[in-house]
Amino acid sequence: MRTIKTWGNTLLVVSLVALMAVPAMAGEEVKTDGVKHIMNGSTPEKGNRVIQLEEEWRVGGEDGEDFFGMISQVRIGDDGLIYLLDTRLSEVPVYSTDGERVNTLSREGDGPGETRIPSNMLFMPDGSLGLVQVFPGKVIKVQTDGTPAGTFQPGGGDPTQGGFLQMFDCNANGEDIIVTAEAITTGGPTSQDRSNFVASFDAEGKELVRYFDNSYHWDFTAFEFNEDKLGRVDFRRVTAGKDGRVYINTKRNEYEITVFNKDGSVDRVIHREFENRLRSDEEYNRVKTTAEGQLAQIPNAKIVVSKTDPALAGLSFGPDGNLWVGTSRSGRDQAEGIMTTWDVFTPDGHFVETVSAACPGDGENDIIIWTPEGNAVQVTGFTEAVEALQSQGGGGGGDDDDDEEAEPMEVIYLRVAGN
Repeated sequence: MRTIKTWGNTLLVVSLVALMAVPAMAGEEVKTDGVKHIMNGSTPEKGNRVIQLEEEWRVGGEDGEDFFGMISQVRIGDDGLIYLLDTRLSEVPVYSTDGERVNTLSREGDGPGETRIPSNMLFMPDGSLGLVQVFPGKVIKVQTDGTPAGTFQPGGGDPTQGGFLQMFDCNANGEDIIVTAEAITTGGPTSQDRSNFVASFDAEGKELVRYFDNSYHWDFTAFEFNEDKLGRVDFRRVTAGKDGRVYINTKRNEYEITVFNKDGSVDRVIHREFENRLRSDEEYNRVKTTAEGQLAQIPNAKIVVSKTDPALAGLSFGPDGNLWVGTSRSGRDQAEGIMTTWDVFTPDGHFVETVSAACPGDGENDIIIWTPEGNAVQVTGFTEAVEALQSQGGGGGGDDDDDEEAEPMEVIYLRVAGN
């Protein structure tokens, strides 16, 4: 069994009434309480576009010289080199466009330029490469030659604030940095106060604008974990457009993306008719086992696992400048020869097309990350690697029958046919 490849699903617990609008035609703009809503149907304006991807080279795998733990992000530098984030090995393998490994940046540790289990990677406004560490939450910066370049901490690491911070993601937005994180304050031996937020910061770590904040209290003497009630923004659910607008999926079970202006005001909300995907019994039990393992230290914890996957799996801007949305169905039930499919919206939220990647691969287990110039990088075995990392972290989630050794991960560089 494999789970859907979303951080919110596979890393279910890192630490541990919706808008109802009158149905409208696809792309119709309506206003509710003064806020513009783009109501899209289930069929895009231009239909489906199939992109045939052809392999240029691959590295890793059983016969390859390179070994990967878990490649979770790909970035292309101004130097044209390909930077891969290995979350499990806490390093950044660097490749030329012809597949030659030319460098390895960072390593596991707590020294300058070192990190532990980085969840994301981005080019910072100062040109350095930022590695997003989940806990304690900060961004470790390195130059592209590997030289340590300091750290970025939301709040500047002010010790007077107290508590802890776990970071899920960072996105560069011009000179600002958009942070998705959760602040944790211990209220005593049996409680915690938490604030899950998305906010922009300047280069010194000073908060500028808070776009989303969900604050809540955990009482461990009467603790309930309800997946459908989380209201949590975590991995890959935030992105920024070239015009500075910030796009956030704030609701687990709804196909809904709130678009904020850079100053924090709501610009619009994007909707699309969508039927949430039901988990199979096997998938449901796997997630339940994971949650029970991760919450085992909380006596009598009540655990309610959702019958469905999260509606959305990730937001990003594609090489065409449009908003590309992965869903819980993107890698499943695809036509023969199709690995995965994205929904594509204009930056203003109109559903223009779906794009399908035609190439060999396993849509449930592999991921494809587009490069700025329109090529793609396929990472095989991503879901299995996340599950292995999760198990290594001591959160349960594995059945004895599923302990078969996973195939070594491969990274495949793909070009669009005819380019």
